[in-house]
Amino acid sequence: MKRRKNSKKALSTALLFVALSGFAALPVQAANTVITDGNWTATSTVAATTQKTITVSDVMDTSSALKVTAYQVAKGVYKDGKLVSYTLCDSTNAPIADLTAPTAAEVTAIADNISSDSTTLTGIRMTKSGTSYTADVEAGLYIVIVEDSDTYVYNPAVVAVNITDANQIASSATGGTVDMTSYFNFPTQAYLKSSTSGFDKSITGSTHNGVNAESKKTDGDTIAFGDTVSFKLDRMTIPSYSDDYAEGSLKYEINDNLDPKAFSGLTGLAVKVGGDTVAADSTTYSVVFKDKDGLTVTDAAQAVSFSVSFKDSYIRSNAAKTVEITYSSVVQNTAGLNYSENKNTATLTYSNNPSDSTSYKTLTDHTYHYTFGIDADLDGEDGGKTTYELNKVTKSGEEFEETSDNRSKKSKYPLEGAVFTLYSDAAMTQAVGTATSDSNGHISFTGLDEGVYYLKETTAPSGYTLNDTDYQITIAATLNDEGIMTSYTMDIKSKDSETGAYSVTAGSASYTNTPVVAADGSVENTVVDTTVPAEIVNTNLASLPSTGGAGTFLFISIGAVGMTLFLGVIIAVNKKKKEDTDSEE
Repeated sequence: MKRRKNSKKALSTALLFVALSGFAALPVQAANTVITDGNWTATSTVAATTQKTITVSDVMDTSSALKVTAYQVAKGVYKDGKLVSYTLCDSTNAPIADLTAPTAAEVTAIADNISSDSTTLTGIRMTKSGTSYTADVEAGLYIVIVEDSDTYVYNPAVVAVNITDANQIASSATGGTVDMTSYFNFPTQAYLKSSTSGFDKSITGSTHNGVNAESKKTDGDTIAFGDTVSFKLDRMTIPSYSDDYAEGSLKYEINDNLDPKAFSGLTGLAVKVGGDTVAADSTTYSVVFKDKDGLTVTDAAQAVSFSVSFKDSYIRSNAAKTVEITYSSVVQNTAGLNYSENKNTATLTYSNNPSDSTSYKTLTDHTYHYTFGIDADLDGEDGGKTTYELNKVTKSGEEFEETSDNRSKKSKYPLEGAVFTLYSDAAMTQAVGTATSDSNGHISFTGLDEGVYYLKETTAPSGYTLNDTDYQITIAATLNDEGIMTSYTMDIKSKDSETGAYSVTAGSASYTNTPVVAADGSVENTVVDTTVPAEIVNTNLASLPSTGGAGTFLFISIGAVGMTLFLGVIIAVNKKKKEDTDSEE
């Protein structure tokens, strides 16, 4: 009898303070009776007096489909209105050797049997209140299971209604609470009752001509051809998995896919777990690189995507540890211009359903990268608009008209063949590139970061004067919190010949966007543009008469006639003098 009293006391203490295990997303089968409304139906009149509220707290999942169910594993045995012992509800398919100390393995096995519909346990659906779930139940031990989770990994949890005084049942019943943020600690730490992994891809900076630069936003930046952009994948935590998950079934995999037109080559790939750098091998994780055609390559310098897949045993032994991945890639001269977003997509895929090894949760994040073009595609779409900020003309102040392809506008007096050089410094010593005006008079430069540039005509077309005016071009962009560009401007000023300052407005352009983001992260742009085109005028060289030309012959003819007349006058005067002399004689 003394032994029974000690056993009851131990059960009371254990069930009241047991640190409970986590949830598994397990489907509730038809054979497991679930009471969806009202209180628990007690097994006897005396048992009804033990009804108390059990609580599952800190259920952070926000899924509207989330269901929390408590299954009764042990119930009270009553005699003469008193609690005399506890008994298992299904000793065959839901056994616990010591009710005062349920083990993680026992809890896991019972949860598996509930999932496979091989128990006769009775369940009650718990009621949501904020981040807690409650149910009024009779004295006993309960295993709590969650299904239809959104992002969390839930393992089985244990909670109880205890009786501290068998003689005063009604007043001594206490309802237990399981904290979903703690470990299953009875008798040893085994697994978290609930856990989840976050996920974030961010831009940590870029390098341009060897000079470091900060990104404009962590999810978006402006870049130039040839820049090296650095990335970080973090906010990841390896979930805590119970043995509900079959050996070899766990998945924790990170994939990162760069825009193959905008980026090429991966350098400096590093993986950290729990703050320590971990190398890939047969016990940790594997890495697969793929090129722009989706073919597997061994050289990361040829890759535009990669996947990091952790091993099952490594996932289990590194629960609750953080994961961080860093690397860099180079911007290519085939990147889309202006509003073309050059989108990169990264995903994290992990197990969160022990009853279906092929069902995973996937988290996705994107980064956006913008590079600018003058007299270039506005949004990268075929048949879309082309900008016309710079215009080489033979006459200024004229109305602009549509080009033949209706993608842009041009002056009525365009001049082809003028060569310009764009510089990144006011001293015009650091050339960014050269461009020649086309048949529409447009002067195109591509792959520019936002910033200040300087323009000068370096070669005039044959038969035209060189325009020696210096120009300053300022590109400025605005990105929203998602890293998506909502506007950019180009201001073009010429240098004042007297002050030397770039203070004379030569042209301007403003492009305002209302972006619509699709589920895959792609952006549909609706751009309103206001352009005052800059007109760079060249004039014809003065045309002088050539030697032997008609003008020369005209001068010669006039001179000859004049000389003949002059000689005629001289001859006539001399002749008259001679006649006068002869007559005097």
